Order: sequence, then C-alpha cells, then structure tokens
Amino acid sequence: MKDHFPLKTRFWLIQAACLILFLLAAQGWAKENELSVFRVDPSMGQRVQEALDAAVTEYNVPGAVLALGDMDGSTRIWTSGLADLETGERISEDLYFLIGSVTKSYTATMVLQLVDDGLIKLDGPIGKYLPGLVPRENEITIRFLLEMRSGLGDYGPNPEFEKFMEPNSLKACTPEQLVKFSLDKTGEPDKEFHYTNANYILLGMLIEKVTNNSFSNELKRRILQPLGMSHTFMLTEMKMPTPYAHGYRYEEGKVVDGTYSIHPSLFWTAGGIVSTAADQLVWAKALLEGRLLSPQAHSEQFTMKPASSRLGFYGLGVMNMNGLIGHGGNYDNLYTSFIGRYHGYDCVIMVNGQAGDAEEKNFRAKAILQELIKETEL
Repeated sequence: MKDHFPLKTRFWLIQAACLILFLLAAQGWAKENELSVFRVDPSMGQRVQEALDAAVTEYNVPGAVLALGDMDGSTRIWTSGLADLETGERISEDLYFLIGSVTKSYTATMVLQLVDDGLIKLDGPIGKYLPGLVPRENEITIRFLLEMRSGLGDYGPNPEFEKFMEPNSLKACTPEQLVKFSLDKTGEPDKEFHYTNANYILLGMLIEKVTNNSFSNELKRRILQPLGMSHTFMLTEMKMPTPYAHGYRYEEGKVVDGTYSIHPSLFWTAGGIVSTAADQLVWAKALLEGRLLSPQAHSEQFTMKPASSRLGFYGLGVMNMNGLIGHGGNYDNLYTSFIGRYHGYDCVIMVNGQAGDAEEKNFRAKAILQELIKETEL
C-alpha cells in the first residue's frame, strides 16, 4: 500500500487548495468567496443548541448529536434528546451510532486506494475480479458500481428475499446471498442512476478478493489507523459497543426499540459501520480533503452526475444535496445520519431513529441538519 499521507506541509496545502478550486468549478455549488473560513466559537453555541432542541421535537426523533468543525480545526459537539427511552438516559457526545450508508464513502475510498495502488482499474469490468456473480459482468465496471449505475437491482424489495428471511428475521446473510437476491430485476449498465446496496456489497467482496484480507482489517489498515479513528468499527454481530444510543422505529402507532431487530450482515460494506460523532468529524474532513487518496483519485471521487431529486448529484461514494457534500445514511430507519461539508463547515448529524410520526419519514437526520442550517444561517 502506498503512503497516502503527504510528506510535506507545503504539498498538503497545495493539494487542499486545488480541491477547493475543483469543488467550486466542477459542482457550481458556491458563489465567489462563499466557501469562506468560519470559526466554531462560543457565541454561536446557544443558537445551535436551541435550533437542535427545536428540530428534535419537530421531527419527532428520540435524540440527536451534531458536530461541527471549521477550516481552522476548531470543533464543537451539541446533543439533544434521549439515548434510551426506557431509562431516560440522555444523548451524550461519546455514544456509538450505526452510520448506515455513510459506510459507502469508506468502501468507495478503499476501492480508490486499490486503484492508486495499481491493484485494480477503475474502468475494469467486475467480472475480471469476481467472475460468475452477476450478469453482464464484462460490461459492469467498477466505476459503474461506485456511481450506482451498474443496472443491478436491490435485495431489499425482492419478495424472494423477504421469504428467505421470514423463518428468522435475525439471521445473518453472506455477501453472495445478498448479491444473488439483487438479480431479479437488472438493467443496462450506465443507462441510469439506481441507488442499491448490491453495488457496494460487490465492492466489499472486491476489496477482500484483491487484498486477500477481511474488509474489517483493510478498513483499519487503510483508514482508521492512519486517521487515528479509535471509535469506529464494522459491526459484524448483534452486539453494539458501549455506550450506545438505542435505535427506535415508529410502526403501527408504536415506538419500538429495534436496536437488535436486524442482523448487521444485511448491510455489511453498504451500511454496517458503527461510530461516534467525533470520529465521523475526522472522517468528514479527510473525505472532503482527499487525505487518503491521490489528487487524481480524489478528483474522480467528486466528479458527480445527476442522481435523483432526493439525492441531487452522486459521484463515487459521495453525494451533493443542495450544497451538502458528503454522504447520508439510514440504517433501517433506526439510525439516520449525514457527514460532509457545507459552506466551510465539516458537519456530522446522527439521529437514533423515530419517536413518532413526522412529515419526513425516513431521512430525519438530513432534514434536521437542513433545518439547523436554515435557522442558524451557517
């Protein structure tokens, strides 16, 4: 593996400046001087806390944690609501949350590291590395998988997958099983954007095949250890690290603790990472600034194409939703999150599910973050 850290501060500053210019030019999401330097100072603390408290109530969530960091490295974390509705334990900044599809930004970065290392080709067919798993394997490239343009379906809506899970909803699944259940409805590669976990399950399998190592070990070696992220893990069994926020789902008029209602193997490299707000703030900065990739790979990652009205634009494991650049996550509605950058702030929002009905059903973390941006004029 190459040394993914710059060896001289001067080189890092040049790379960071190039990244900012690239984002401004390629995405058109900011006007001149809009990406200015902001400082997270005490004067804004009360405004943010009041806005967060109000949003937790408005969007009917048990609790939330918000972390912000500015370009100077100043950081601050706010919390609101409850981590455990039964005991009344309040949300605290050190709690673990499942981050759902934010995991995809890690998987994509690791794939691009393999490209940097010369072990795979971005535009190479997946069949070259994982033969016999999917139809049109010589047409579906690694890039198409990263972009959600492979034409593959999704296992979740497949009735056969639902039937397979019926005897035991807590059963673990292998990646091969998840891919197989995603083949009932397939389309032409690179014809249209279709968000599906199957793409990133395949990419997880690719990482393990090429490195001859587990995804968890490669995650530690390539991302967590270099960045000093000691509170981030792949969840591989039905046991959350402590302390953790319970995940709640609102169904049939009742709030249910669903923390252990689904096995994490069903999400794996598409959504199975557990972490804290502080660690995710480290990741947001590293992701947006390309600290673990070559400038070329980072440029590829943030070259985005139109996705959907909900997601906006999608690159290689990153998205741009009206200027929020990073990735969102939803772990079976039990945990929702967003990490990324907005107008000079690195931002992390993590929410532990649903405490009742609300206009926004599924992506409450993103909705809360957008409300905070509006109310505090970030």
